[in-house]
Amino acid sequence: MARPLYLTTTLPYVNADPHIGFALEIVHADIVARYNTLSGRDVFFNTGTDEHGMKIHRKAEEVGKDAQEYVDEYAARFKGLKEKLNLHSDLHFIRTTDAKHKAAAQELWQRCERNGDIYKKKYKGLYCVGDEAFMKDSDLVDGACPNHPTMPLVEIEEENYFFRLSAYQEKLLTYLQKDGVIVPEWRRLEAIQFVERGLEDFSISRVKEKMPWGIAVPGDDSQVMYVWFDALTNYISTLGWPNGADFEKYWNEGEVIQMAGKDQVRFQSIMWQAMLMSAGIKNTDKIVYHGFITSGGKKMSKSLGNVIDPYALVDEYGADALRFFLARHIHPFEDSDFTMERF
Repeated sequence: MARPLYLTTTLPYVNADPHIGFALEIVHADIVARYNTLSGRDVFFNTGTDEHGMKIHRKAEEVGKDAQEYVDEYAARFKGLKEKLNLHSDLHFIRTTDAKHKAAAQELWQRCERNGDIYKKKYKGLYCVGDEAFMKDSDLVDGACPNHPTMPLVEIEEENYFFRLSAYQEKLLTYLQKDGVIVPEWRRLEAIQFVERGLEDFSISRVKEKMPWGIAVPGDDSQVMYVWFDALTNYISTLGWPNGADFEKYWNEGEVIQMAGKDQVRFQSIMWQAMLMSAGIKNTDKIVYHGFITSGGKKMSKSLGNVIDPYALVDEYGADALRFFLARHIHPFEDSDFTMERF
């Protein structure tokens, strides 16, 4: 009998309405989920919303809303894609503001801390609000974040908690040497090259006084979890980890497949896998990375303002037309240009 399958997308950030880039990821994942269900496998299919961090805090302030009220509105729009795109009827939806997720994130923190992989230090660096990530000089292209070239970097100096990623270089290389652990193959080689260049510990908290919208750090009310340590935990919190039968069935006993965009390799296949190792949790079996949907050769993104609304496309042409186009005419791994004429 085939092993159960746990299949998850990334969690889109709820600082704007859904765009066709996420529709691509969820539709491709839905096709995999439906195929495996029809083949007789027991499938747990997960998606949801990433709802903490500096971008959310700033956007809520800009429009004069409470942060929770703000994310509730956008989370409903993303949850509505289940019906709008005719997604798998058993699709699960996790929000990083859910009580069970907050508890899981704090438990993961404590396990990594007990393992000696979390420490506090003063830090100064350039921060990309778009990526919610600190940037090294080697990450920059023409002095800017490659994913958000029009967004000014912010210099931040404060005392934060860090995760000891540098301790996991050899273990990550061993993990990444497994055939099929990343699809396509050239993304696996990209991850290996990134690790071989040397790993730096990364910040996992922010000072609450400066960025109050986040999950409290266990044992330190002055800090909140940095969005990546919080958000990545959704992959197991949705299964009821640490005390859930679903976690044992679908994660420990099943096959775990994640789907993500090509800009996520560092976060999903390196940072997240090291966090799992630190906490004593099985690593992801496979991560499938897709390319970007571009517009006129440029990445389609909310920050660039060149997005296409999947709700509007479905209202005009129907869900089947959009699903067919995303499945048939958008490359699963390479970038693909989208124009209304081509559609």
